[in-house]
Amino acid sequence: MSPAGGRGRRRAAARAAVVPLLLAGSLALTACSVSFGGPDDPATGGTSTATGGTPSGGGGTGTTIDDIERGETVRWDVSRPITAESVGLGESMAVVQVPGGAAEVELVLPDGTWTTTAEELTIQPRRGYVSTINVFRTLSGAQAVHDQLVADAEVLGFPRSQVDRWLDELPASLDASRAGGTRERTGINGSNGDVVTSVQISHEPGPGGDESIRLWYAVSPVTPD
Repeated sequence: MSPAGGRGRRRAAARAAVVPLLLAGSLALTACSVSFGGPDDPATGGTSTATGGTPSGGGGTGTTIDDIERGETVRWDVSRPITAESVGLGESMAVVQVPGGAAEVELVLPDGTWTTTAEELTIQPRRGYVSTINVFRTLSGAQAVHDQLVADAEVLGFPRSQVDRWLDELPASLDASRAGGTRERTGINGSNGDVVTSVQISHEPGPGGDESIRLWYAVSPVTPD
């Protein structure tokens, strides 16, 4: 056998041995799932993945009541059930101690994310799940409130006609003859997919009553049947 022939056979054998190794490596990469962030990662809440995970919900690791009271943003996906235990909620309504009277809120609904600032925040449980998230805030000026409600309507599903009607009817309740009367209240109901929403708008009657308008939003996450 010539030296050249021997070297050729050895090179062919080496190439044949590399092929199974490449195939094994390819299979190992195919079976691999890559995730980013751990349970203590504030940027992801430990749920973001390479395919776009969503924070909180289910038995998830979203924002807890303790986190909120430490000043963290409320980030919950209300388009699916949120267990009371996962957010640190017991069997009765929790009145959250909002630091500085301002908690940032981000709620994911089926057709978008609603963001707002809560001056007060309460959370109600039902059968082991978060039943209602109550967000309270105060705005000054009828037009500012109207503009806010129009923006909210896109995600919370409030009928725009009812928001406009509230603004049209407001001047009558601000007439001087109404001063000292019962606080005016208007309720608007909405929905986004299976998420039920509402807002209660209230103000003092008479002149200047629109300088402090109270908004009480109630968002009910999806719960198991």
